[in-house]
Amino acid sequence: MSEDQKIIEHEGVKYFKEEGQWYWSIGTEWYHTLPIAEDKVPADIKTKKPKVNLQPEILLDIFKILNFVQLLAVQQTSFYFKNFIDKYGKELALNKFNKLEFRPTYEYKWCNGDFVKIEPELNFIEINPHLYDFELSKQLEEKWLRGIEKSIPTFLRHWYEDIDIVVCELEQNYDMKKELYYIQLPNFPKNIEEMKIVRYVFQLLFNCTFKFFKIHLLLINPQMIQLLFDENETNMPLQIHSQKTEKISLWYEIDCLNFIWNHLISNQIIIYVSFTHEEDIMDVYSKILANGGNKFLNVTYECLNSLFYFYIIKHIETSEDISKMVKRIKFVDMYGPLIRENNIKIKFEEYAKPIKFQLSNKYNPKIKFSVTIKKSEEQDESYYEYPNGDVDGPIVDAVIKRIN
Repeated sequence: MSEDQKIIEHEGVKYFKEEGQWYWSIGTEWYHTLPIAEDKVPADIKTKKPKVNLQPEILLDIFKILNFVQLLAVQQTSFYFKNFIDKYGKELALNKFNKLEFRPTYEYKWCNGDFVKIEPELNFIEINPHLYDFELSKQLEEKWLRGIEKSIPTFLRHWYEDIDIVVCELEQNYDMKKELYYIQLPNFPKNIEEMKIVRYVFQLLFNCTFKFFKIHLLLINPQMIQLLFDENETNMPLQIHSQKTEKISLWYEIDCLNFIWNHLISNQIIIYVSFTHEEDIMDVYSKILANGGNKFLNVTYECLNSLFYFYIIKHIETSEDISKMVKRIKFVDMYGPLIRENNIKIKFEEYAKPIKFQLSNKYNPKIKFSVTIKKSEEQDESYYEYPNGDVDGPIVDAVIKRIN
């Protein structure tokens, strides 16, 4: 690293020199950095030796052997290390985790015929103010204050009502050992500092990758993301990246689906569907499959009415553009009548063995999908019966997969 590129901190202000020009910054974001005339630079700065004298490649090799907590500790020691780790984060343990889940600080367990509230002891990671120190514009500060006044929650929650503190649980396999890390977040931020902490943690998560993202009791409120990053001048992506995502509980359905559509990228996602046919909810379900191919490779819906299956079959056959469609779709425990190609209803007796057929698009016949339907493995003897006693067929699993 040249002398020009080294950062020196002096009385709360950061200075660095690049191509002969001095710069200074009070915040931690580079877009707040301003040039300064050399005669305005404190004399102590010009003679002060930077603490870091290692080449970036050497520092990177050193940091690669550190785990999440160690990297976070190093990042909190100086402005230089913070920006260095932010820059090379994708190559470090700071950004790779096995699992992400948000949950309350307490849990309920069944004991002696009743649920008992238990609060396990958790060692929370302390976040140094140095990490979330950045200049807040007057306009954004006013928006944040209005959000605080309205008590906009940081998270959507299931049946836990009295949640003031939320645990962000990160699981990481490091050096053949499973490590759990806990970050404490306010569900209802009470001041600007708490808003900054939430923003920093979300920014950290958006720059991470996860093997598994579990959506169970709590989920980030999309409204809070919009509020925190209203002036996202760096155009930073605001999505959680995971290999597999599982949405278990059914609550705040439209808000959860909006989070999935706007703030999630996942190779595989499993969604347990509520028994609702509300138009706005079904629209998001449809949009995920029809236009989410660049976000999701494999989407599974569980316990969905076959009316939605009808929509997908029709979309494949008649849509003018199916290039953005998800490549593999699975329906688990689907109920209701079914059709095959050319709108032919599947007869009751056909369910004795797996049903297989192909679909092609009328505007681009070269694009083909295979469809496989079989009785549900877990509900092999179950049938869907209407209130009038009519039976349409067994509860089934169906897989729709693009062939080419």
